[in-house]
Amino acid sequence: MFKTIAETLAEKDHNVWVITNKIKNESYQEADNLRIITVKPELEYSGGLPPSFTDNIRYVLNAFHKGRTIVKRESMDLIHSNNFSPALAGSLISYFTGVRHITTIHDIFSSYDKDFWKRWANQSGTSYTNARLGPFFEKLMMNFRFDCIHTVSNASKNDIKAMGTKKPIYVIPNCLQEDRTLSEDVKRDQFVYLGRLVFYKNLEVVLRAFAIVSKQFPKSKLVIAGNGPHKESLQDLVKRLGVDDNVSFEGYVTTQQKTKLLAESNALLFPSKIEGFGLVILEAFEQKRPVLVSNIPPMSDIIQDGSTGFVIDANDEKNWAYAIISLIKNLQKSDQMGKNGNNELKTKYNQELFFAKLIKMYNDVLAK
Repeated sequence: MFKTIAETLAEKDHNVWVITNKIKNESYQEADNLRIITVKPELEYSGGLPPSFTDNIRYVLNAFHKGRTIVKRESMDLIHSNNFSPALAGSLISYFTGVRHITTIHDIFSSYDKDFWKRWANQSGTSYTNARLGPFFEKLMMNFRFDCIHTVSNASKNDIKAMGTKKPIYVIPNCLQEDRTLSEDVKRDQFVYLGRLVFYKNLEVVLRAFAIVSKQFPKSKLVIAGNGPHKESLQDLVKRLGVDDNVSFEGYVTTQQKTKLLAESNALLFPSKIEGFGLVILEAFEQKRPVLVSNIPPMSDIIQDGSTGFVIDANDEKNWAYAIISLIKNLQKSDQMGKNGNNELKTKYNQELFFAKLIKMYNDVLAK
């Protein structure tokens, strides 16, 4: 999302500076009025794990040092940060320069489940320090120096308000920057999941659903693209269910591979129980494919049940299996749902609408 914000602002002749970690094997495209500054540490996101506590501290210190210099030298009007470490860096820069600051918060994990961070720590390879500090930092973040909060859904807005903040909250849903719709032959029996492999993504329900689906359609396929600390647990479940031939773990995929997987699959399966928005839903709409989601906001707000996909009980594998089977049997229905989703993307989640709301938020903050 911040890539879209930066590039769109630059296209509109705003002077934009971006401070970010250097990401291994990724490059950044600058423009005349878009400058990208990378600071240590260098990160690699293919494993699905967030940065360590030490890496976060190093980023905050380096981003603050670079950011304060740039803001003063370039006479910046506004700082816009992402949540957690960038929000702390942005707050420090704002404190020492007096420049107004907006932070974006996607999720408040503590609000979903009181045991969230304990369950997070139980996953393979996760940082115990991060898990212990997570709930403390979410509360602390509400007291950072910022003029307003930007979030991506009403569900996240309610969670943020429950944390006690008195700052204004703007809800501006995600959008996609450009239309990259592919022309691929859809594989009737193939479904796809794209995202991190973490416990709250709730992939167990679709794996159990495929154990049901595979009995009726032995060639049915679930492609799981992504990595994360919950991967081994999911692979063990696949073996126990006896669906090794029906489920493949593809690991990290490139943007091009992700787009192709969406375009050629019957539908995207997105059973997550915790999300601020779910950008991959819009990416599926872009490829004219329907999305099956859990009956939990904001996913249940984005998907129109029976029109752009299905909204299904997060814990009911039988209903998930029924929905998957219905799309295998009726590809025409799946195609129509995908077209409906594409229309939804163009009318409700287009870049022009997103940018207009973004600029209004910026102007509101600068006018105070």
